[in-house]
Amino acid sequence: MDFTPHAGTPARPRPLRFLEEARLEACGYALAIIYAVIFVHLYRAGSWILDIAGAPVYTDFATIWVAGIEAVRGEAARLYDSAQFLKIQAQLLGTRPFFYPNWPYPPIMLLIAAPFGALPYLYAFLSWDILTLAALLIVVYRIVPRPSAIPLVLASPFTAWNFLAGQNGFLTGSLLGAALLCLQRRPVLAGIFIGCLSYKPQFGILLPVALIAARQWRAIASAAVTVVALAVLSAAAFGIGAWEMLPTGLLAQKDVVLLAGGAADADANWGHIQTIYGLVRELHGGGVFAILLHCAGALAVAVTVWRVWRSSASYDLKAAAVSAAALIATPYAFSYDMAALAIPVAFVARDQLRDGLLRREQATLLALFGIVLAAFGAFWINQDNFDFGRMPLGLIALVTVMFLIMRRAAIPVFFQKRQWT
Repeated sequence: MDFTPHAGTPARPRPLRFLEEARLEACGYALAIIYAVIFVHLYRAGSWILDIAGAPVYTDFATIWVAGIEAVRGEAARLYDSAQFLKIQAQLLGTRPFFYPNWPYPPIMLLIAAPFGALPYLYAFLSWDILTLAALLIVVYRIVPRPSAIPLVLASPFTAWNFLAGQNGFLTGSLLGAALLCLQRRPVLAGIFIGCLSYKPQFGILLPVALIAARQWRAIASAAVTVVALAVLSAAAFGIGAWEMLPTGLLAQKDVVLLAGGAADADANWGHIQTIYGLVRELHGGGVFAILLHCAGALAVAVTVWRVWRSSASYDLKAAAVSAAALIATPYAFSYDMAALAIPVAFVARDQLRDGLLRREQATLLALFGIVLAAFGAFWINQDNFDFGRMPLGLIALVTVMFLIMRRAAIPVFFQKRQWT
C-alpha cells in the first residue's frame, strides 16, 4: 500500500500493520472458520436448523418458510390474521411455548418466500442462507474488488448472527448495495433493485431523498414501476386477499412492536430493536418520547443525506451516507438487519482506497469491530445470561460509521488520489 503524498503535501496515515491486506484476509477467514465450527456444533447438538428429533428449530426463518408454504397452498391471506398465523405455525412446526404473533411483510415478500416453502425445511434454510449471503458477497466484492473483501464480510459478527437466524439482512444489504452500485451508470437497473427492496420498505425511506437530490428521475420512475409490477404479480400469484388483509397485519405488528402498552410493555424486549426508538424504550423511556426522539434523529440523517448528495463529495461517500442513514432512519431494525452494514463500510473502504486514510480512522474501525466481536463472543460463552441481540451494538456501529463518513466528506483532499499497491 502506498499513500506517500507528493512533495509539499501533508503526510497521510499509513495502514496499521495489523490492517495490511494479507493479515486482514487471514484473520477474516480464521473468524469465518470459527463461526462455521460453531454452526456445525449447534447443528449436531440439535440447537440449529433441526432438533434431535429432526423437527425445525424455531428461528426467524421458520416464519418465512411457513409463509412460503401458505403462499404455495394459495392461502396467503391467512398469514395476516394473527390468530390464523399462530394456528398455521402450530400445524406446521408443532406445539411450542412461543410463536411470532404476526406476519409483518407485504405480499411482495411471498414472491421470495414461496420457492423456499416448496422445499423441506433443512434444504430451504441452507438454500436461503447460502443464496442470500452469496448475493451480499458478490455486491460487496463488486464495490471493493479486493481479495480481503469477502473474508471481512464473513468475519462480521452481524453476518454470523444473520446466518444463524436465517433472516433477511443479507438480502436487504445486497439489494441496497446493488442499487447504489448501479445508480450512476445504469439508473433503470438501480431503480429495479430499489423496487425489490419494497419487500422490507422501512429500509428504503431515505432513498427518495438521495434520488431527488441527485435528480435521478429515471431511477425513481423505474423503482415506482417495479413496485407496482411486483404488487400486481403478487396479487395475481397469491390472490388480492393478501393485500386486503395487509393493513390488519400491519396494525397488529405496530401494537406488538412499536406501541406496546400495559403488561406487554413491561415485558417487551425493546433492546432487540437496534434503533434510537428501541434504545430509548430499553432505557425505560416512554413510547411517545421514543418516537419523537427517533423522528428527530431520522430527520437529522435525512438532512445529512440531502446535503451530502447535493455536495461535491465523492459518489462513494454519498452511497455510504445513504446506506448507513437508511439503517438509522427506520424505527424497526434488529441485529440481523445489521448485516447490511457491510454496504456503507464497503463504500467507505472504496473511498479510502482511492483517497487515502484519515488520522485515527483505522483505530476507530478496529475498536468498533473489536467491541462487537467481544460482545458476540461473550454471548456464546454465557448464552443463558447474555443476549447479543439485545445490545444496541447495531446503532452504535451505524452512528460511528456515519460519523466517519461525514468526517471524510467534510475534509478536503490535500493529496493526489492514489490506489493501494
